[in-house]
Amino acid sequence: MSITSYNCLLAASVQVAWIVAVKVPLVDVEKEWQKESAARHIQTLAEHYGVYQDLFNGDYFTPVVNLHVCYDYDDDLVTPVYYGNRIFPAEVAYGEFSF
Repeated sequence: MSITSYNCLLAASVQVAWIVAVKVPLVDVEKEWQKESAARHIQTLAEHYGVYQDLFNGDYFTPVVNLHVCYDYDDDLVTPVYYGNRIFPAEVAYGEFSF
């Protein structure tokens, strides 16, 4: 085997090893983020976008409970509320529920 072939094979195996090594379950990452730094990140985003100023007259708070809110859309579907998504009045006509 020539040195060029060996180098190409080695580079390819390093790339494969790198790709395999960085696979991380995103569910675990999100759980850890929720536990460790979600409250601080959410507060920073709310300050940046003026949520405290516009909705709470400048008062601020740090969220400590992670709420999972969904609006019942119809018999089969629900609309989950995420950070920053838009939910239109027709989608929330039936009220909300948490899960």
